[in-house]
Amino acid sequence: MTADISAASELGIYACPACKRLLRQEEGVLRCLTCSKVYPIKEGIPDFILEELSTSADPQLRRMRFIDRMARIYETRLWYPIVMKLYGGLQSPSLAQLVSIVTQKVQSTTGRVLDIACGPGTYGRRIASPSKEVFGIDVSMGMLRQGTVYVAEEGNSHMHFARARVEALPFEDRVFDAAICCGSLHLFTDTVVALREMARVMKPGAILSVFTFAAGRGGILKFRRVREWSRRNNGLHVFELTEMEQYLAASGFKDFQPELSGSTLTFSARKRDA
Repeated sequence: MTADISAASELGIYACPACKRLLRQEEGVLRCLTCSKVYPIKEGIPDFILEELSTSADPQLRRMRFIDRMARIYETRLWYPIVMKLYGGLQSPSLAQLVSIVTQKVQSTTGRVLDIACGPGTYGRRIASPSKEVFGIDVSMGMLRQGTVYVAEEGNSHMHFARARVEALPFEDRVFDAAICCGSLHLFTDTVVALREMARVMKPGAILSVFTFAAGRGGILKFRRVREWSRRNNGLHVFELTEMEQYLAASGFKDFQPELSGSTLTFSARKRDA
């Protein structure tokens, strides 16, 4: 079945991150009639983050200016191959292979797909099609702007972007038929809080496809002291497989299917029916 979602209805899917009620579109903003919060639309991108991230207690959020500047090289040889080999090891998949692994897990899905911490839509753009309407969220406006450039160049009208945090997704309950989260789960402050919010907006039985890092046998992350230092100084959470399975179970997911290459972890899971 092909998703019946028109471009005109794109903004109609968004809900207030605070009270989860649908928003009314006005001139240049989305307004919540329940709690009166107003969210600006910047260059066509709804912005649901009202606080100043440079003063955040979260070190990852304080680095947004650096992430914004990195957007143009994010999908180039200056970033992905270096990071993957350094952290994941020589056995780590290439970007093209990762895209293939992640997209294959949601290939049979039709309808709406959520792309969490989407960057410039690196994975979501490859999924977006007439049968899959992809809604990407990220905290970096620089990444989102670069994503809109790519979408325009590629003529892809099925990929949409919004600025939001994973802990407060701007959607109602049970609206997505699938979700992907690539290269970011290890950066979230509280993994269970993030996963529970993902589960909240997914339909029962919807598949979650993830790429992250785990304690494997490749790259610098195979060393325990490096993992501990990265967690302590950079907020990088390198998962154990049993730990990841426990987090998923506590967040409303089942059918954990992991694949480990070096220290690069890809996996799928499904939201429980109840």
